Amino acid sequence: MTKNLFSESKLLIVFSMALFNFIFLGTEYLYDNMMAYVTDAQGVVVAQSYILGASVLGFLLFPVLTKQIKSKGWNFWGFAITVVVVICIFVIQQHMSWETILVAGLIAFCLMGVGGSAVCFLTTQIIEDKRHLAKHVGVAYAFGIFLQFLNNNLVKNDMVESIVISISCAVFVVLLLKMKEENDCGEEIEREDCKEKTKEATLTNSTIAGMSLILCVLLMTCIFSTLDNAVTLVHAAGSADIGQWPRLLLAVSGLFAGVLYDLKNRKFMNLIMYVVTLLSTSCVVLIQMGGSFVVGLLVFYMSAGFFVVFFTTSFMDLSYSTKIPTLWAGLGRAANNLCAILTGTISTMLLATGNGMVIMIVALLMFAAISICIAIYELQLKAPLEKDKDENITIIQNDGMNPEEKFEAFSENFLLTDREQEVLKVLLDSDENVQEIAEQLAISRAALYRHIASLNEKTNTKSRIGILQFYYNWKLN
Repeated sequence: MTKNLFSESKLLIVFSMALFNFIFLGTEYLYDNMMAYVTDAQGVVVAQSYILGASVLGFLLFPVLTKQIKSKGWNFWGFAITVVVVICIFVIQQHMSWETILVAGLIAFCLMGVGGSAVCFLTTQIIEDKRHLAKHVGVAYAFGIFLQFLNNNLVKNDMVESIVISISCAVFVVLLLKMKEENDCGEEIEREDCKEKTKEATLTNSTIAGMSLILCVLLMTCIFSTLDNAVTLVHAAGSADIGQWPRLLLAVSGLFAGVLYDLKNRKFMNLIMYVVTLLSTSCVVLIQMGGSFVVGLLVFYMSAGFFVVFFTTSFMDLSYSTKIPTLWAGLGRAANNLCAILTGTISTMLLATGNGMVIMIVALLMFAAISICIAIYELQLKAPLEKDKDENITIIQNDGMNPEEKFEAFSENFLLTDREQEVLKVLLDSDENVQEIAEQLAISRAALYRHIASLNEKTNTKSRIGILQFYYNWKLN
């Protein structure tokens, strides 16, 4: 793959994730508007919680459905899912009754959850340099928000809006199928000689880290949901008009989050998110105590973008260390949606008390819990991995050629790309396991597997060890 700033894989990732964000938000917006024709405001809120729950189910179903998708073929399932979602979108647009809108919404958002989990997983597999994972997520999120902003302001007809979303669904599935091809059948390549050999504690550590991250996201969602409700209540009361333009701050904050999070290989990502959460909680109290609504609004939109990029990136990054990456890669959105359902009513009741002291106490308790979760998460991820114990390799020295000359001749003879040469050099010089080699090269483990597979194909070998044996025994004729 090329290292160009606008390489095909980078564009594929950004456009695919952006379209998912746009489709999800656009359909949710359409669904809420159509529900407003058949029920009151409270009914719309309840109906929205149902579709968020359906999306959570979809995110969790993807690992289960991957076997079925593989057996029937990705093209078949991509076409079938697109048709079903498009039909559901137009059923929603017709708003014939509360029941028909609800059923169509449940089906559509369940399938969108499957698509969201798929695009997150495939992104982790085809990304060229995982050091820039947050930047990809941030740019995609910003682009998706911008598309939604244009849709809301330029499209004023429900039918046209349904058509736009339907076309976007078709394009999204085409891009998803392209990602699948890029990933060699859409799943992580595993070879017996390349599997990580870890201590038993490492799997436990990955699980504990995952559970800590889930709880951390749930607690943060509680805080952001409360801030969202605080802003919404002021808007609903007619005290201020939010309008559409402030939503562009979500795009801006997503871009900033992507850049800041990737600094020093995401070393400060958790700390930055913690500070943003603290600032958001302070704004909840500020609004409740009669402070500036504009300040609270600005902080809400800026912090919301940071939060989305945080939980999306964190779970995608964690998936590299888990046994079921198809589940963990998209779990961030699932955890966020689930908590949004569970805490919506509670946060509204808390705000209704108008008691700033109670809100402050609850916030402090949440911060204490978040602090513990982040500490556990970071500690577990630092658990050492056991070194791979590769088989002994018989080395035959080549006369008349120094190591540099041999490597150059070998690379030229087998037409190795610059990236393949870089991978081969590390394989020759390192006895570390696959995960550590991938980190040394600053690529995903799946990307390393693909480069190894390419080297196997060019040298007609079958494994990582086979490549090394072949290289050491190779002589220039």
